[in-house]
Amino acid sequence: MNSLQSLNDEIRNPLQVIIDLSSLSPIDECEKILKQTYVIDILAKELDQCWLESEKIRDFLRKHYACP
Repeated sequence: MNSLQSLNDEIRNPLQVIIDLSSLSPIDECEKILKQTYVIDILAKELDQCWLESEKIRDFLRKHYACP
């Protein structure tokens, strides 16, 4: 479970650097970069949501079925 959360952090940190560095590019290139970073950000949010849902399922199983 923690690997999903860790993966999310490993994606978001470099993504922020890319976003910051894109401001040094010409406007047309910057826009292209920002569009793609937006797509990656959406994927990272989906990963985050999956992690939260899997934690809820795991907690339910622990509570009701004594699973590790």
